Amino acid sequence: MNSLAAAPVAILVLVTAFAPPLPVPQDRDEALQSALEAWVAAWNSYDLDEVDRLFVADGSVTYFSSEKNGLIQGIDALREHHRGFGFRPGGAATGSRLWLEDVAVRWEGDTAVVLAQWLFRRAGSEGPPQLGPVSFVFVLREGRYRILHAHFANGVAGAG
Repeated sequence: MNSLAAAPVAILVLVTAFAPPLPVPQDRDEALQSALEAWVAAWNSYDLDEVDRLFVADGSVTYFSSEKNGLIQGIDALREHHRGFGFRPGGAATGSRLWLEDVAVRWEGDTAVVLAQWLFRRAGSEGPPQLGPVSFVFVLREGRYRILHAHFANGVAGAG
């Protein structure tokens, strides 16, 4: 490669090396907690509009569901998966409730791995809630934490 052909590559390397870093939230734990609470609120309101705000909104997002076999990949497939649960633009009142317990966070730089137990109670249900383990990988995008990957599994009610 001659020196003129290498010039754009060298400029890109220099710009990348000396570019200011993306803004990192002042308190990453607080920012992550906010993102996690927003995800729970979106689930409980069945608001499809929140999917793009909470997840990495491109083809790199991945998701394993406790309700569907196989890997769900890409924001379009993830939106469709949530539609299948009754999510709709603007949300829907269902009376069902999802919450997280035993939340643990492990940081790798600005990437957070969140491990928790999900619990879900359908509206009108009086038995024990559905439950299972869940893990999320949150990454910093556009100055806030978004979900790059989520993995839900089913557990056994009353097990612990």
